[in-house]
Order: sequence, then structure tokens, then C-alpha cells
Amino acid sequence: MLLDTEDWAARHHYFWHSNPRRPRAKALFDKCHVRPLLRQAWETIKDDGSSPEQKKNAWDIVNRLDPKINGASSAAMFAGIQVQNACDEILIEELDPAQAIEEQLSRYRDYKPREWDDGSDAARHQKYIEELPAVVDHAVMGLREAMARDNRILGEIELLEKLPGLALPHNTRPDYNSRGDLKTKWSSPSKRSKSGWQNASLPSSLTGMFDLNNVFQAAGFWALNGGQPPFLVYANASDYRILHPENCDELKDDFLADVVEEIKVQHRCTENLLRAAETKEQLLGMVAPDFNEIAWREPPGYIAEAKRVWGIQ
Repeated sequence: MLLDTEDWAARHHYFWHSNPRRPRAKALFDKCHVRPLLRQAWETIKDDGSSPEQKKNAWDIVNRLDPKINGASSAAMFAGIQVQNACDEILIEELDPAQAIEEQLSRYRDYKPREWDDGSDAARHQKYIEELPAVVDHAVMGLREAMARDNRILGEIELLEKLPGLALPHNTRPDYNSRGDLKTKWSSPSKRSKSGWQNASLPSSLTGMFDLNNVFQAAGFWALNGGQPPFLVYANASDYRILHPENCDELKDDFLADVVEEIKVQHRCTENLLRAAETKEQLLGMVAPDFNEIAWREPPGYIAEAKRVWGIQ
């Protein structure tokens, strides 16, 4: 790593913090166990000197744990990526909207639905093929309105800087102009609806449990970009909504300042664990996973590896 990382963090392959709303056990498992395993596996696969048996074992690790291969994405997550790609092409590269939408729609059609959940991902994929063009249209309108006073539109950047009192930097990636993020909303299966689908709703506030994840994300932008007012654009197939400090209490400076203090408390706790643990086994033994949490909705091979590490049968 190019970062000057403390020895007690580097020994665990933990180089920076991210949004602490993700369960600590999941974050440490990903950063300190899965990613180093994958890095080593890919090095083995690319090394001409590796034996066939070594490469076979490496491919087993990749197929079980690499999110790009093992189906860790979802129809909604992949659709959101294509929407942002289309918005970037339209707003930044000034590509013809119809062309941008068709390019991303073509990529989305090639998505292979995951097979390890309840099987609904394939149905969602087909539904979101229908919705994607309209979601792009509304996302573009919302982003243009949110940044109407800006001199120009810039895409995603990485913000990586230490928060006061912490030894490791906080890492976050605002989608637009170093202060804003795009959130896409997609229909969900519904047995109560005649169509079999329930339209996605757009939040009017950020008080909900999952919406607060976005507040913590925005607080990270705000803390690292000099206090620029954040904005969140939510888009679905029928409309868009912009939340910013003027219409959302959770994005005002005083609320964000309190959130940043909570972020620092969470990061400080993680740093204390990293300092205290000499080995990865000791570190993961200091936290306990709750596999019922939504963050652990992962492919079977990934969950099996986590249960093996924590000694859960």
C-alpha cells in the first residue's frame, strides 16, 4: 500500500475505515480475511510457476469468495451501476441519452441472475430491464436539478483522509461533485398487487433505519470535502426526489456533525481491536457475526467460509 499505515493495522490488512453502518464483524471479515485470500489466490493463478494443484486451490477460493464471480451482486445492485454509468455518459461525456441508455441496457441484459437465494433475482432482472430507461431519465433530471448552480458536473472521486483523533483514514466515494450521491429504487415482488409488483417508494426524510446508512455516507462526504452541503438524488421508474440541507434535517450541518462524532467513536473502537489483536484469529474472535443481518446476505460458499472461520457448524 502507498499509505503510511500503522503496523498494528497493516498486520491485519486493514488500511482505512469505511461507513460504520455495516456490521463490524462483516467489515473485518471482508477486509482482514476475504480480501487477502483473494489477493493471494489471484497472484497464484497469474503466476506461471504455480503448480496445477496450487492453481486449482486458488480457483476454488476465487469461485467461493470473489463477488465478481460467485454471484454476490443482485439484479437491483447491478441495475443501479448501469444507471449511474448512463448518467455519467449523459451528464459528463455528453453522450446522446438514447445511445447511453441503450448501451447500459445492453450490458444489463447480459447480467446473470444469482441462483442461491429464493430465485426471485431472475424475475427482478426481467422487471428491471423494463424499468431501467425510465430510472435513467429521472436520475438525470434529478442530478441536473441538484447541481444546477455548479459550474460543471464531475463524476465519482475517492475521498481518503483521517478524521480528527483517528490513526487510520476514512474512505468514501461521492458519486458527483464530491458531495452528492445517486440512489436508485426498484419495484419489488408483491402478492397483493394484481401486477405482481409493488412500485418503489422515494423517501421524504432520512429517519428510517436503512436511510440512515445514506446519512452516514453523506456525513463522510461532508467531513472530508470541507463541509460542502451534501445532496442525495433518489430515482425510480416514475419520479425522482432530491434531499439536501434545505429540505432534510438529517443533512443539516449540526446533524452531520453529530453523525461524524458517532463515526469516529465506531472507528476508534475498531482501531482498539486492531491494536489489541496480534493475529487475525484473535481479531475475529473479538467480534461475533449475526448471519440474520442483511449485510450477510451472501452466496453459500461465502457464508460457509465465515462459519468455518468462527467455528460455527
